[in-house]
Amino acid sequence: MLALAASGVAQTEGSTKVYRDGSCWVEETSGTLPVARLVKVRTNAGSVRVTGGSQSNITYTIRKRVSASSEDGARRMFEGLRVIANHQGESAYFGGEGGDHWHRGSVDFNITAPQSVEAIYAKTDGGDLQFTHLHGRVDAESGGGRVNLDDIGGNVNARTGGGGIDVGTVSGDLDIRTGGGRVSIGTVGGRLIASTGGESVHVENVKRDARIETGGGNISVQNVGGDLRGSTGGGNIEIGSVAGLMDVETGGGSIRLTGGGTGPIKAQTGSGSIHCFKVVHSVRAETGAGGITAEFMTMNGKFSDSTLDTGVGDIVVYLPSDLKVSIHASIDVATSKDAIHSDLPGIRITSESEGYGPGEMSAEGNLNGGGPTLKLHTSTGKIQFIALKK
Repeated sequence: MLALAASGVAQTEGSTKVYRDGSCWVEETSGTLPVARLVKVRTNAGSVRVTGGSQSNITYTIRKRVSASSEDGARRMFEGLRVIANHQGESAYFGGEGGDHWHRGSVDFNITAPQSVEAIYAKTDGGDLQFTHLHGRVDAESGGGRVNLDDIGGNVNARTGGGGIDVGTVSGDLDIRTGGGRVSIGTVGGRLIASTGGESVHVENVKRDARIETGGGNISVQNVGGDLRGSTGGGNIEIGSVAGLMDVETGGGSIRLTGGGTGPIKAQTGSGSIHCFKVVHSVRAETGAGGITAEFMTMNGKFSDSTLDTGVGDIVVYLPSDLKVSIHASIDVATSKDAIHSDLPGIRITSESEGYGPGEMSAEGNLNGGGPTLKLHTSTGKIQFIALKK
C-alpha cells in the first residue's frame, strides 16, 4: 500500500500480502475506487482482466509477480515495480511500470466494474487480456498474449501480436487481429473483421457483414446475415449460409458452401475443389486443378450468369427441371465419348475428335426457352448435368 500511497493513489482502505506461488513471489494488493465512465489499464508486462458486475463501485486486485530466491529479495524487486490505481475525472486509471525488473517480473490487474461502464481501454506489452459481462465498448491491445471476450454489449477493437483470440458474444461490431494465433468467434450482432497471420478462423454467427483473412489457416463460418469476404493463403474454406454476396479465395485449399445463400457467389482456389450447394443466385467458381460441383435451386427470377472453370478436374451441375438457362459447356481435351453427359433434354453434345482419340467436346442448349448463361469449362475432365428431383 505504501507504493500506492506514494503515487498519489485515490482509493479506500485496502490490503496487501506477500506469498509464494510456485517458483515466483507475489505481492497482492486489493482496493476499491469510485464508479467511473471509463476504465483505463496500462501495464508493461502482465495480464489484464475486467469483469462487469452489479456493484456500484470498482474493485480491483493487483498482483506483482517476480522470480526471486528469497522473500527479502522479492520485496526489494517489488519496490522497483510501481503500480497506480486512481480516479481521474471521469476515468479510473490503473498502471504498472518499472525499470530493470520487468524481465523478471510482471503486474497483473483483475478489475470488477459496474456493467454500465461506457468504455474499457487496456494495453499490455505481453500479457493476456480478458473482458466479460460489459455493456460498453472495449479497446484492447497485447504484444503477444491471448484475448478472451464474452458478453460484450458495445463495439470491440482488439489486437494481439501473436496470441489466440476467443470470442463468445459481442452485440456490436467486432474488429480483431492477431499476428498468428487461432481465432474462434461465437455470435456477433454487428459487422465482423477478423484477421490472423497464419492460424485458422472459426465463426458461428454474424448478423451483418463479415471480412475474414488468414495467412494460411482454414476458414469455417456457419452463418452470415450480410456479405462475406474471406481469404486464406492456403487453407480450406467451409461456409454454411450467406444472406448477401459471398467472395472467398484460397491459395490452394478446397472451398465448400453447404447452406446456400440468396446473393451471388464468387469462389477461387489455386488447386483445390469447389462445392456449392443450394445456390439461388449465381456462381463464379474457378480452380487451377480440382473438381467443381454446383447445385442450383429454383430461383424465381434471381438466377444470373454463372461460370464454372477448372484447369484439371470434373464439373458436376445439378439443375432444377424448371430453370430457364442457356448452357455453354466445353472440354479442351476429352478422353472419352461420354466426357459430357446430361440427364436434361435439350442439350446438344458435339465432339471434334469423331472417335479418333482425345479432342475438343462441347455442349449447347436452351432449357425452358433459355435465359441467363451458364458457362462450364475444363481443360481435362468430365462434365455432368444432373436433373434435381422434386
